[in-house]
Amino acid sequence: MASCGAGNEEVVFGDKFRNRCSKFLEDMCFKNTKECASHELLDQIYDAVCSLRKMQSASVEVIRASCAYADFMCRYHTFEHKVKVAHFTIVITEIDILLNSATMRSMPDGGACTKEDCELFHLKLLNPELYKKLHPTRGPLHPLFEEMIAILQTDLNPFFPSQPRHHKTLVAATLQCIEAGQLEYEYSESGFEIQADTPHFPLFLRHKSGISEAFVLFVLAGSHLVPENYASEDGSSDRLFFYNKIYPMLPELIPFSDHVNDVLSFYKEYEEEYVGANYICTVAKAENITLFEVLDRLMNQIVEIRKNVMGIAERTNSLEVKRTVAQYFQGYIAWHFSWEKRYRLGEVFGDGWFQGNLI
Repeated sequence: MASCGAGNEEVVFGDKFRNRCSKFLEDMCFKNTKECASHELLDQIYDAVCSLRKMQSASVEVIRASCAYADFMCRYHTFEHKVKVAHFTIVITEIDILLNSATMRSMPDGGACTKEDCELFHLKLLNPELYKKLHPTRGPLHPLFEEMIAILQTDLNPFFPSQPRHHKTLVAATLQCIEAGQLEYEYSESGFEIQADTPHFPLFLRHKSGISEAFVLFVLAGSHLVPENYASEDGSSDRLFFYNKIYPMLPELIPFSDHVNDVLSFYKEYEEEYVGANYICTVAKAENITLFEVLDRLMNQIVEIRKNVMGIAERTNSLEVKRTVAQYFQGYIAWHFSWEKRYRLGEVFGDGWFQGNLI
């Protein structure tokens, strides 16, 4: 069992963690029923995504989990949209796994070529001709980086070419995420530790690595969310509705996305002694407080975010917006429980507690 937190005191979860999570789920209005906590089109999305990919490097588990994510999060979007979200999720997840320090160390060159690929990814993405000019003998990047470039440069992503502003956000978020992967690798290898005089560093790194802005946009961007009385042929009223009524949810949902994952992934990371870059542990160290104090604060913040965002959704007077946002809250939590092999929440709540489908 790992130990971390203020003063390296050993913290064992047990009943305390389960009781806190139970209260948290109740406050989040989480519905633990087969109807509300199950994926619907996972197998169909899985088949469609597999037919798109030239390489199948990911495990079946990762592919299915990414497809379930798209199904849970984008429940009321088109099937095509879900497939594109699932495809992006698979590749960014694989890149995250690729940049893990243990994965890099296991490579014949110790990860040297992959690290160089990370540093050149933005150049190959944004200016492939300059990449060829500066590195004429280097050839392609790692296949995963090449696949991500293909997604970002074509209509394999949900926003290209019809939504250039959202497409720009997706590109920027992907670049940030890859940079964060490099940072986490370097800090893991160097033994870097958060200090009390760097209290803002954990959140800074968390925002870089979460790619949450892009994932939230996958949910909030969609023509079906615009009421008929706003819709216009040239799209101007649609944009007005989006930026006035829907976009204000984005700054609230980004920390929601990050911190629900922090809360629901902490048990497995604690048990597996993965605490180096863990947000909850780094905050506890930086602020010299206990893990449970960080957890309590995060849970309270998340509940408040849900309350605020549902209020914003209510003011849109759009039933589609309201049910999409409610499903986002419900689905994101259900997805963590459904991926039992990764998050191990069945060990906290007991086998059979979760009523939805497992991945």
